[in-house]
Amino acid sequence: MTLCVLIPLFFAVSESGLLRAQSDGESGQGSQAPPADSPLAIEPQTNLELLETAVLMADFGRPELAKSYLKQILDANLSDDELLALRDEVGSVEIVRMARTETLQPESQQLLDQIAAASGRQAMNPERIDKILQDLAGSPREREIAISELQGLGLRAMPRLIQHLADPNTTQTRDQIVYLFSRMGREIIPALFAALNTENPLLKSAILGSLGVIGDEEDIKRLWYYAYSDAEQPAVRQAARVAISRILYGTPDKSAMLSSFGVKQDLIRAAEAYLAQKPNWNVNEDGTVDFWIWDQQSRTVVPISVSPRAANLRRAVVTSRQALSFSPEDLHAQALYLTALLAEEGYRVGPEEALPTGGGTPFNLALTSGVPVLERSYEIAMATGQPRAAETVLRALSLVGERNLLNSSIENPSPLIAALNAPHSGVQFAAAVAILELNPKQPFRQASRVVEILARGLSDDGVGKVLMIDPNVDRGRTLAAATRMPQDSVRTGKEGFIEASTRSDIKLIMTHINCIDWELSQTLANFRADARTAALPIVIYGPTFMEDDLALTIQRTSNTHYVIYTPKSTELDRQLEPFLVSQSETPLSPVLRRRRAAAAADWLATIARRNQTHLFDLTPAASSLSQALNSPELAVNCLTALGAIPTRDAQDIIVNVVLSRMEDLSSRIYATRVLSRHMQEYGVLLDDRDIADLKDAWEGEPDPEMQTALAVLVGSLQPNAPKVSERLERHVVPPAPAQN
Repeated sequence: MTLCVLIPLFFAVSESGLLRAQSDGESGQGSQAPPADSPLAIEPQTNLELLETAVLMADFGRPELAKSYLKQILDANLSDDELLALRDEVGSVEIVRMARTETLQPESQQLLDQIAAASGRQAMNPERIDKILQDLAGSPREREIAISELQGLGLRAMPRLIQHLADPNTTQTRDQIVYLFSRMGREIIPALFAALNTENPLLKSAILGSLGVIGDEEDIKRLWYYAYSDAEQPAVRQAARVAISRILYGTPDKSAMLSSFGVKQDLIRAAEAYLAQKPNWNVNEDGTVDFWIWDQQSRTVVPISVSPRAANLRRAVVTSRQALSFSPEDLHAQALYLTALLAEEGYRVGPEEALPTGGGTPFNLALTSGVPVLERSYEIAMATGQPRAAETVLRALSLVGERNLLNSSIENPSPLIAALNAPHSGVQFAAAVAILELNPKQPFRQASRVVEILARGLSDDGVGKVLMIDPNVDRGRTLAAATRMPQDSVRTGKEGFIEASTRSDIKLIMTHINCIDWELSQTLANFRADARTAALPIVIYGPTFMEDDLALTIQRTSNTHYVIYTPKSTELDRQLEPFLVSQSETPLSPVLRRRRAAAAADWLATIARRNQTHLFDLTPAASSLSQALNSPELAVNCLTALGAIPTRDAQDIIVNVVLSRMEDLSSRIYATRVLSRHMQEYGVLLDDRDIADLKDAWEGEPDPEMQTALAVLVGSLQPNAPKVSERLERHVVPPAPAQN
């Protein structure tokens, strides 16, 4: 039977359904011009016909036609009732099946999303919930049907149910709604805990009663605060203890056996776990989670969509505040709460924005919390994987701390010094800047790290490279290709260490198990012992039979992973991907790279202006400064810093700017002045050819300001008497005397 015969049969069979849909008030589409290659004798005219035809065309392998009919439905902007009527007629299974068919997307997915949104809005419709609640007072059969409906609605019914529970004039008794909650099960627990943020003690007590019935031991850690906090009313505390007793002992009669001992520590551990992003959430298809909050305006709970990270950070703020309430003067509790606030605020504004300042902001709170709290806050931030909070704490320390913060010893380590070797480049950079903000006057441990960190920030181009250490270069390159990163190769462990410790673009080390000069254990030890390479991830690769032999080495060497060598790229991907994904530091955005480079150039120039090169030797930054000269906005600061480096290389770099006709004229003028001062300070380190080129440039320069700057430079070369005489004689005197 041909397709043209099947189509009329399809419409004949479904005619009664189409007529019914039209009589129910479904909006029709009118006569539509059939697609050019449509096999239909008559085009569908109603929304239901369009959807049924789309299903049929999809089954017949005509996705382009199916999508055209779906688009007509989407263009109609149907109401919630119309969308749900389509779902009920055709069935959810067919709609979901089309949404998951790639050839029908995006129209099929858009239709499913619209229907899902309409279903959610209908489920949360207060009028519908109220009607179901009225049936709770009916016959036993009506009551069970109502309970069954509310169980099906689950969390979506909670906003209205909580409103009824909080309303003293509600027609339902509290006991009815609390019993209803017990029948709805653990699904509603997120909404119940959100309702505990109400200021209504009667509502809190009722919610706690429900949690005691449907909660489990995992929920107890969130009940301790309500059971023993002095901020809660006695009735609330008793209700919480009864709830805990029900969960722990299966009876409400043993609440007197409970004790507040250890509650603060339990809350601290919970808050630290939230900060470390350890709790898992039920994630939606779009990667968000449904996080329930108390809405004071509507006096009920509402769900909002947030990322799992945002959900954990908010839990960290709430739980750490609760811990602090049990011991307000405890240093660790104070620092934990401050860290949680800073971490959440940093996530809220995003990586490219600075934290807000002013009254009521977490940053200003940090400024007034005192150095001991800030030092402990830094430790907590690093231990829980919150580098943004750590950076903010270091900034606060630089503003309110004193130079004695740089006094570090094994017994009393300085957080600023420790942060120079942190595993996160942003924290390292913040520490370097904080130290310079303190404007040290005396040498201190790890001072050389400051310039190294600034140099890396200056030259980071965002293109991370993998460094291969393998005597067999071809084998190494095959494996490196699996990382999809640019690569460089060396043959020995010593060469690899030197490369990685002197460059800022190496983001991953890969080494063969048979590493030579140094052998593997020595190579790993040197990488982890040096602050410049301590945080670099290392992948060791070799044969299968060596994996167990290296298990202890992998375990003892941080951020290290073993890969079984294979030439198959898919297998390498499978082994490498989990490790590469686990690296916590995400690449900087172009905006942040430019911002960090500008700050690095400014601070390197500040070191030069302050004459602090006896504390911070700028020589290691020469190469990075040279590269950054290509950016006009960095040139002046880079030249200033180069002017404080007493080496031949520094003079060569500055000369190249002076002689380059491609450079911005203002940069060339400034470079000429810097070169003059450099030669006066450190002597003429140029070769004869460079000197000759500078003299030629002076004689041929048309710009007056540049010519004057070059004249100062040539004068700095200390010409001999014959050369001075020659220049004097060549000078052209105006033909007439001055007439003023």
